[in-house]
Amino acid sequence: MTESEHGAGEPLDLLLNGCRMALEAEIQAVRADLESRGLSSPLPGSGGRRVSPAGAPPVYEWTLPPGRYGIRIDDAVRVESERGRGLGMVVRHDRSRASIRVRMNEWLGPHPGPGLLTFDPTWILAALISRLREIDDDPERFHPETALRLLGREFPRVGRAEPPADLDPGLNDSQRAAISRILGSQAQLVWGPPGTGKTRLLGAAAAALAGEGRVLIVATTNVAVDEAASRVAACLGPAAIEANQVIRVGAEFSPTGDRRLSLAAAVERAERRQPSRLSRSLLELEGTLLDGRARARTPDLSLAERQARILGRARGDSDAVLMQRAGRLGGEMARAMRAGLDEARVVLSTFASLAIRDELADQRFNHLIVDEASAAPLPQVVHAACLADRSAFAFGDFQQLPPVVLSTAAQARRWLARDLFEESGVLGHGDGDGLPSPKDGLCSMLEEQYRMRPPIRALVSDLFYGGRLRDAATIGPTESAAPALILLESGNLDPQVSRVDGSRENEVHVEAILQLLEVLGREGVTDVGVVTPYRAQTRSLWRGVRGRLGQAAPVGLEISTIHRFQGREKAVVILDTVDAPPGSSWFLNERRNTDLPRLLNVALSRSRDLLILLGTTSGLQRTLPGEALLNRVMARVAENGVTIDASRPIDVAPIVRAARIGAIAPD
Repeated sequence: MTESEHGAGEPLDLLLNGCRMALEAEIQAVRADLESRGLSSPLPGSGGRRVSPAGAPPVYEWTLPPGRYGIRIDDAVRVESERGRGLGMVVRHDRSRASIRVRMNEWLGPHPGPGLLTFDPTWILAALISRLREIDDDPERFHPETALRLLGREFPRVGRAEPPADLDPGLNDSQRAAISRILGSQAQLVWGPPGTGKTRLLGAAAAALAGEGRVLIVATTNVAVDEAASRVAACLGPAAIEANQVIRVGAEFSPTGDRRLSLAAAVERAERRQPSRLSRSLLELEGTLLDGRARARTPDLSLAERQARILGRARGDSDAVLMQRAGRLGGEMARAMRAGLDEARVVLSTFASLAIRDELADQRFNHLIVDEASAAPLPQVVHAACLADRSAFAFGDFQQLPPVVLSTAAQARRWLARDLFEESGVLGHGDGDGLPSPKDGLCSMLEEQYRMRPPIRALVSDLFYGGRLRDAATIGPTESAAPALILLESGNLDPQVSRVDGSRENEVHVEAILQLLEVLGREGVTDVGVVTPYRAQTRSLWRGVRGRLGQAAPVGLEISTIHRFQGREKAVVILDTVDAPPGSSWFLNERRNTDLPRLLNVALSRSRDLLILLGTTSGLQRTLPGEALLNRVMARVAENGVTIDASRPIDVAPIVRAARIGAIAPD
């Protein structure tokens, strides 16, 4: 081994060991959390029926045994039933009826029957540990040098290359500069603040890279992967989809996924072109097991649904020979899926699927693109980067939400709480503001935004982006007769905060927001989001909307915590601060909650036309430090917008009419 090879190997060992230790610490923290929520043991679910319509991702409902369970929306859950097993995500938990609905990533048929539900996502972390161990044990099968370059352990080659002539002509100057650096470099970080067309650039970059090699695109959330898949498919065109050149693994199980891009759809297209043993086996077993009526429905079902139906009938007949033949279908389907992946030029997946799906384990690529890089835990990035032999690129915004970490162990904070921008070393080299230097060859910033009206952009840009964001020509002039910022002052209402299940709610603020929503609904504004720091407040708001407003509420209303609002975009956003004296606020104090600046940025930057901030100015000034970020935000909104006293009838109708809500199209 040469000296240079030894130098490259030593940081890899440290990197992989640190990542594995961090994941093991997180597993312990997750299990402790499950214990506190009464979910440490599997729960038997009775009933078991599909409740989603045909053609939609499968959602199943079970009834749970009596008990108090701390089940949350988006909790991961493994389901084992007579009809099969798979991983799902909780989409509804009705405590009064003891029912749970789970969106599955496998077809379990229309009536899966009783199931065993395990609320333990640590097996995904354990799978990632195994993948990292494979890299450590046999690095020659992987490309660790790509991970070392992306994480700043080795300095990558950076440069510029001319983009293809037929590349998206709508890209602006900063987007074109970024793609030039992507095509000429081994690694590049693309800093994309809100509304700067990051996903559009990602799609164009992936299409350009696909012309010279295979591309893997990964992100933490299904929504991000689906948006990227849509952009890539639009850039490459319908012929590429038909030729199975773009595959979004798991698209058929994502509510925002395009099923045309799923691996299952690719297999079906391949089978239509040239039927294989898989198709012949399906037809033979359907002829044996199904009656004429069931066979007549076959064209309406996917291959996966047909396979699940056959397995269910074979189990019901208790015929060992038929069970064995039906079981072989799984191997034939797996071979067909691997063949479909081998054909693709661009493969998109969540990090979780990349770790747990066997058909992805042996895939290798030339280029990696990480989307939502600020929320991607480093061990996941390392695993993905080791699958690409030429280059790796990360798109994201370190001023948005960081990775979610439960463990407080030092290794977990070191390897799971740091994002890729910080780890790569591009932060802290600007003009004393902690931001990347505009001259940094490893980081490209997208500076032109298409989402926010100028006053909202100025607020966000000055507080979080060093004043570097500027408006695209499509945003229109800075001058406007209608304000884009409203401070809804609740101080005269003497708001009181109640503690509920470890969270907080403020009924005075709920009443003010219901008045606002009623006016917005009456004025025909449909695209509205309400964000709060606390889960209990979101529940109170939903109860008020359902019980009092009903159909009078804006049609497209969304109410959520700030954490769940990342990636969303609304014409009108109402930010409810909730907290008020005499109690102090841990969440809204950045000295105690170091994630607050990112959370506030998420909440403020989701709005296109109108941003409404609800809070008590004098109250928060008494309970927060004098120079607290939230106090500065409220002062800025009051200075550059209008202040409305919430103790009087709240009528924002004139502002809504003058603001021409919806004039700025979503980017």
